[in-house]
Amino acid sequence: MSAAARMWLATALALAVVLLVPFFVVDVPPVLDYPNHLARFFILAHPDDPVLSKMYAPHWTVLPNLGVDLIGAALLRMTDAHTGGRMLLALSLMSPVAGAIIYHRTVFGTRSYWPLASGLVAYNACFFLGFMNYLLSLGLALAGAAAWIALRRRDRSGWKAVAGAVAAIVTFFSHIFGLALLFLLIAADEVAELWRRHESGTLTPRAFLKAAVPMLVALGPVVVLYGMSPFGDKATTFGAWRAISKVMRLVSPFMTTSVALTLVTTVAVAVVLIAMRRRITFAPGLPLVLAVLAIVYVAAPLRLKGGSFIDLRVALMFALLLFAGIQPRIARREAMFVAFTLAALICVRSAYVGATWIDHRKDVADLRAAIASVEPGARVLVATGYQGEVAQADPERRALFGIYRLTGHLPALLAIERSAFWPTLFADPSQQPVTVLPPFRRISTPLGEPLDWSTLASERYSEETLQFAPYLARWRADFDYVLLIDPTPEPEHIAKLSSLYDGNFAKLYRIDH
Repeated sequence: MSAAARMWLATALALAVVLLVPFFVVDVPPVLDYPNHLARFFILAHPDDPVLSKMYAPHWTVLPNLGVDLIGAALLRMTDAHTGGRMLLALSLMSPVAGAIIYHRTVFGTRSYWPLASGLVAYNACFFLGFMNYLLSLGLALAGAAAWIALRRRDRSGWKAVAGAVAAIVTFFSHIFGLALLFLLIAADEVAELWRRHESGTLTPRAFLKAAVPMLVALGPVVVLYGMSPFGDKATTFGAWRAISKVMRLVSPFMTTSVALTLVTTVAVAVVLIAMRRRITFAPGLPLVLAVLAIVYVAAPLRLKGGSFIDLRVALMFALLLFAGIQPRIARREAMFVAFTLAALICVRSAYVGATWIDHRKDVADLRAAIASVEPGARVLVATGYQGEVAQADPERRALFGIYRLTGHLPALLAIERSAFWPTLFADPSQQPVTVLPPFRRISTPLGEPLDWSTLASERYSEETLQFAPYLARWRADFDYVLLIDPTPEPEHIAKLSSLYDGNFAKLYRIDH
């Protein structure tokens, strides 16, 4: 191995270390959906648990959302829940970065430090919201597209079709959005190759067939799988479209819980790209991919077919490809300045995340103290003191400003550490491989959110509220405890609740039946 190759490898390893340091300072990272996912992985890994098996059961079927579940179900049989969980979360963090490096190396045929700068988007809004399967699928899509491109250049149409089918199947089982990115990348690459042939006068009908047939072969198996999946039968529903949200979420690929750090990173990357704009080489077909993603970002609703934050996911794809699919051609002195600036930003971002995660340990400790008296098999209704989706928290580490609060699924520790039931485990049979068993199914809302404390205190529940939380109809009879998280300074009094623990972040009440 040459000295240059050793230097590049050392830099890549240093990047991995810097990005992963925060995972060593806390056992439950403050990532919104992560505790809920972890509870599901724990249930899948321990299907014979004497208490949890009465509430939940594995429900394996063909789903485009299984990647991390399959790994987690195996891993958590060998590790404790929080060690294995952080390993899975770290995998979702590193997968897009690894995919960007692989794709760049294949397309440009050289080791470059530029794709290592994708570490700037490792911590992003999708990560902090806990979209673990989606993030894994981005890495798989980029690696699959790299394999396709390598085989296309060697004129191996048969192997290209096989590799494409395998990559499509693996990515399908991780996330449907990753599958869409995979086919967008390989389609754009084929279009670019056909256009090159057209300009050189070598375009023939056979060239069209060599492009189209392998893609159809690769697409066939996932079309069949989608038809077999209950997700395919799920009704297509559209959420709202908000122009103001679109503008605010342009910074989401670089978003942390610090508004200032998010803006500084966004501006720094934008300045670097603008300064290098005349000295950038694009991967074949990349301008087409970026144009399609830009159109989808503008047109996408906030929710689609049960999926949320559609525009955030598209924005991350776009930003990731700016590191995976372009190669700057700049002078050494300028390259050193850019490298130093971006490397410093990556270190500062990771240090900030680590510091906020250390501070988050106080919330976790308070929650654990609150639920310490909850016995196995108990039913716990969870409520929150804050209201609304767009959050501004104090301290700011509890929210992505203008996006969402990050504390809502921390009560999933009830299942992991106390073997207790709470209503909002992610257990929708059309999206997750876990089902809620009767009689608990009646008081479950598998894709719901914790209830607002003020709503619970009102004692008069509208039809809309009962549709959102049907368990409210008989909540005093159906539950044993109420857990309040992230409370206001003076929560409203609710009759027939006896206080058992009164903390700053978590409060536990026994229901007086």
